[in-house]
Amino acid sequence: MIRALLIDMDDTLYDERNYVLSGFRAVAAEIARRVPTLDAATLHADMVAELDANGRGQVFDAALTRAGIEPIASRVAELVDLYRAHTPDLALWPGVSEALADLAREYRMAILTDGLGAMQRNKTAALGLADRVDVILYCWEHDARKPDPSCYLQALRMLDAGAEEAVVIGDRPDHDIAAAAAIGSRSIRVRTGRHTAVEEPVADATVADFTQVPAVLRSWRLGATG
Repeated sequence: MIRALLIDMDDTLYDERNYVLSGFRAVAAEIARRVPTLDAATLHADMVAELDANGRGQVFDAALTRAGIEPIASRVAELVDLYRAHTPDLALWPGVSEALADLAREYRMAILTDGLGAMQRNKTAALGLADRVDVILYCWEHDARKPDPSCYLQALRMLDAGAEEAVVIGDRPDHDIAAAAAIGSRSIRVRTGRHTAVEEPVADATVADFTQVPAVLRSWRLGATG
């Protein structure tokens, strides 16, 4: 019988790109504060264009250069710190709040998330997740980046559940679904976010988005008792 759900956060419960764009707004506002002749909205648009063209690696360097500021390491580091510390403007995917409330009536739930603890805590606070689940674990603080099973096993202990009584739910096969296989739990892959092209390992079930998770769990329960 399933008793516990081990749930990923980024790109599973909300669009992680929105966190990036929120951080860019904070950085653009700071650059515009330092150089009043610059427009924060234009700086933000330039950063998004750089992200889409070349990825995250040199976004702040490019923004400083466009602002006429030499992108020396210390200046870039200041912007990185601001990005990581900012209070994000985030919302759950449509329907996720209701799905979590539905699941909470039947299961104990833990969120397990990778990333710097301070950043991830800002995300969970912005999304109001502490009031929606029983446990939140920040895997990097346990020296257990996904798919290391250690953090998942800790979550099971905190939820007083065995691996055979748990389901791992997440968007990344190479992180979440691999961790489920490592601990011997069932898994549901959510096809949202940046990693939809990753196919292996294969989950026990795949859904278009998190709102379909309750239906899968109900079907498994009926299958076990029917």
